[in-house]
This record gives sequence, structure tokens and C-alpha cells, in this order.
Amino acid sequence: MVTLTPSPGNNSFRCENIQNGATGLFLYNSAGNDHDITVNVFTTNMQAPKTVVVPGTTGNQGLATIVAINGASTNTVTLSMSPSTPSNTQVQAFLGSVAFPMGGGGISNTHLPENGQVMTFSKFSRFYDVPASTWYSLTIQSNVTQFMCAQFGPGGNAMAIYCVNPGPNPAANVVQSDDTNPVPVRLILPATGQPPQKIVTNLFGNGLQTVWINADSIQDSASASIALMKLS
Repeated sequence: MVTLTPSPGNNSFRCENIQNGATGLFLYNSAGNDHDITVNVFTTNMQAPKTVVVPGTTGNQGLATIVAINGASTNTVTLSMSPSTPSNTQVQAFLGSVAFPMGGGGISNTHLPENGQVMTFSKFSRFYDVPASTWYSLTIQSNVTQFMCAQFGPGGNAMAIYCVNPGPNPAANVVQSDDTNPVPVRLILPATGQPPQKIVTNLFGNGLQTVWINADSIQDSASASIALMKLS
């Protein structure tokens, strides 16, 4: 995880080992004030940098902005902030996928049991499992408005976004880094007729790693949970 500020030497971040498949760049406005922050995301010289707005929050309580990166079209991403950005600006950023992050730097990396045990999120949570070729039930639950969790895998070529208690535009916080080579993103909402505070869905494994990373504030994540149950 890195923290960007407008200060020279601390206003950019570059990663040159993006893995093939889907990667999410998670951006949190950590300035602690209600002002949006604009950052630039570079993935290829063939396209102009993508300008991404990270919404302002009061008390660092907001959702992350997730920038979807297609590792089949680039292995490099650069995140930068203009030096002219107000001095009290601050963004926390990390990359998430089936390959990383692997813990450290404030990221918790925890195996998700297959016995239905309920696991709670923290602000920076990465759960992982290697589901076998059989059916599982996945449950994500939260009482807060628009709690979001990203899933990478099985296989790593696409991304699923679970949104519990969705607001009117749950996809607004997900941005493609390269519109000509987008990552397939599937938005999963609570089923019609079911309580909006819970998503229960089936997942079929294939022996490859699956990763779940939450994209919400520490305050909202503390009341959210995830559980995986092997059905056969």
C-alpha cells in the first residue's frame, strides 16, 4: 500500500509487474475532508491517461474507487497526482488481484474457510481460497449503505463487484483504466425480493485461486461479513 500526497517525490506510484488477467487499483481518499481528489492513471502510451476522481469523505469514511486494469494489455500502471493539488490532499492506493497484495503494508491476507464460518472485514481485507471443481454458497452481508466487495477469479480474467444495500448508482465507483481494453466486470446485487442487506450466490470452483477484497471504509467494513460454504 502507498500513500500519495502532492509533495514532490511522493506524488506518484509505478508498478511494472501487473499479472495477466484482471487487477483492481483501489483508491481511498484519506485526506479526512469532504473534497474530491483527481489522480491520473497511466497504463499504456497508446491511450491518454485516465483521469479518476476519488470522492471526498468526512473522517476518511468513504468507499474506494476501483480502477479496473486489464493485465492482458499492459504489465505497467502509473498513478500520479499533480503537484498543484492542495497540500492537504492524500490518497491511499493498493493493487488487488489473484496475485497481490499478499499481506504486509497494512493489508490483511486471510484464508476464507469453506465450512460457512462467518469472517468479518477490516478496511483493507484480502480473503482467498482455492475452490475445488464443485458448488459453493457465498454470502456477503452488511447493514450499511452500498458496501462493496471485489472478487477476482476463479481464473483471474474478470472481476465481480458485490454491492450490498445498493444506492441508486452502485457502479459509479468502478472505472476502466483503458476503455479500448476493458476488464469484464460483473455487478452482483441482492436478488429481487430478498433483503438488500445480504447477497447469497452460488459459485462453482475450478481449482484456481479466488480472492475477495472489500472496498469500503474501516467504519463500514467492521459491520460487514463474508462466508463460503462447500455444498457437495
